[in-house]
Amino acid sequence: MDTGATAWKDQGNVYYKQKRYEEALRCYSEAVQIDPLYADAWYNLGMTCRALGYADEAGTCFERAKKYSHAGKSGDIPSRISPPSSVDYRQPARYGSPDTRENLNARKVIPGKKKQSLKGWPMVIVLILVLVIAQTAFIPFITGTGGAGLFPFSGSTGTDARGTSVQQGQVIVKTPAPVYSTVPAVSQDSGGIPKQYMALKTGAVSKSFPYVLRGEHGTLDLTLYHGVSREIAKEDPYSYVGEKDRYRKFIYLPVQDPFLVPLVDAIRDKTDDPDDQVRIAVSLVQQIPYDQEMLDTGTLEIRYPYQTLLDNKGVCCEKSVLLAYILHKLGYGVALMDFDAEKHTAVGIRSAPEYAYKNTGYAFIETTTPLIITDGNGVYPAFGRIRSLPEVLPAGEGKSLGSVSEEWNDAREWDRLNSLGPVLGRSDYSAWQALCRKYGIVPGAGQ
Repeated sequence: MDTGATAWKDQGNVYYKQKRYEEALRCYSEAVQIDPLYADAWYNLGMTCRALGYADEAGTCFERAKKYSHAGKSGDIPSRISPPSSVDYRQPARYGSPDTRENLNARKVIPGKKKQSLKGWPMVIVLILVLVIAQTAFIPFITGTGGAGLFPFSGSTGTDARGTSVQQGQVIVKTPAPVYSTVPAVSQDSGGIPKQYMALKTGAVSKSFPYVLRGEHGTLDLTLYHGVSREIAKEDPYSYVGEKDRYRKFIYLPVQDPFLVPLVDAIRDKTDDPDDQVRIAVSLVQQIPYDQEMLDTGTLEIRYPYQTLLDNKGVCCEKSVLLAYILHKLGYGVALMDFDAEKHTAVGIRSAPEYAYKNTGYAFIETTTPLIITDGNGVYPAFGRIRSLPEVLPAGEGKSLGSVSEEWNDAREWDRLNSLGPVLGRSDYSAWQALCRKYGIVPGAGQ
């Protein structure tokens, strides 16, 4: 068994016992991505989905756990599917409790009772044959799963789970799994795109996204597809105001994930410093033009991150969700900050308490226009400064931005310079210009 997968599963058990189901969900998902045949992790993932109320996803996980408990991997056949110790078995899984499965796996023939047990063998053998024939011949016909079995037939085409493998972005349990009818296979091509999404690669468009890192300008090139955007448009629009996980559906969407990962990889290719990767991501999203037209319409149907990139424009919540997606993929703890009084959304990145915004545990990041990370004192044309406390909506666990003190100090200096009024002395003006160049700040641009 892959030690990395085991470590993720064990950490998930810790979170499950603490009833921190969101964190447990992430850990079990990581485990099955590393080892797609890890039955224990699949079962625990199913129990976590059940605890969160996602019955369909739980059923899928249980089925895979049952299947892989017999299949094994590299000679490693799990002897027992062990859920977290706090699981309530008063609502048994679809295929029996862990204790039942353990007893079945542990049964052995006792030599002293061999003759006595032979009396019932003829009937048992007949029963087994009947069950095998029924399973191989009739169940596929009923379920619509193609296959020859003992009695070949021609039925409706389905997906044969025996040949599937789990790829990144396929185990998504926060929203009901969408059904795509393009290509039923789940394996990936050499470019990392699952084959069921290959048909969406139509209407290719090449985009270049600018960014600024410590005064140095750069661009990231990305190929986007209108076919992917049209498929995403079939998803439910934004209609979850007031729900704690209202933004997660925009981040954890299977169909957009393989087409957005290349952007994250391109950011990693620019620098080996993880914190500088964050700075590139922040600047890139800030540089995307603000969609004033959408703001004026007052619509609640916001775009998904992929659509925001393709359209190269977005309002505060759209750009914030895009940045939250990228930062989460880079491995950082991230949250959305909703300011209800101001009707504004920003991003929070996990940080040390002394750099966090209003005791939230996250450093403030404005996404609508270039500003310094931790600077939450900007003046907005619509409402002035932010006065209210945010509703913090965690979007993904991860590490802290360890070097954010650089931005913290620059933001304090930026506030000091702006407090001096419209006319600055020579040295202060030089310092002000230096910060504008360092962060790509455009003087006079509003949020």
